[in-house]
Amino acid sequence: MLNNHTHHIVKTKSLTDGLENIKKLERKTESMKAFMSDQSGKLHFGAMIERQMNSFLVSFANYANNKYLRKGGLFQKPFRRIQIADDTHLQQAIIYVHANAQKHNLVRDFKEHPYNSYSAIVNNDGSFTDTKNVIDFFDNVDNFKSIHKSQVDHYYANNWPASKLE
Repeated sequence: MLNNHTHHIVKTKSLTDGLENIKKLERKTESMKAFMSDQSGKLHFGAMIERQMNSFLVSFANYANNKYLRKGGLFQKPFRRIQIADDTHLQQAIIYVHANAQKHNLVRDFKEHPYNSYSAIVNNDGSFTDTKNVIDFFDNVDNFKSIHKSQVDHYYANNWPASKLE
């Protein structure tokens, strides 16, 4: 979590798995109903995922507002989503999300930031992150650390190029 925005990488289930899981729910949102009524599911899948993320972020904002006795929105910009195109894009997105607090000068070293999943992945703490799949994606934890270091060093040597993830 940053001061005025947040980044999440979310892996969705397949259309078939999503449909089967929604069928099991007693209460369904309008976007879930639209997804279920769509023969291919493709037209409404993105809208349904967007709606679920919106609900998550609204719940988080309510929690933060109650905890810190404040009112109003927490985030400067409205919710946006970007579909990850391929493995290279996914690798860059994971590193970008982890290093974002350093980019915004909240920490000297992104590994120090308490609100990203980097340390959970390095320590194999799967409480909130699918650490096994992330480590497997990078081949092993040493490679995960090494690629992060080289990419972040490269970004800062080149003044952190503008990203379509921002």
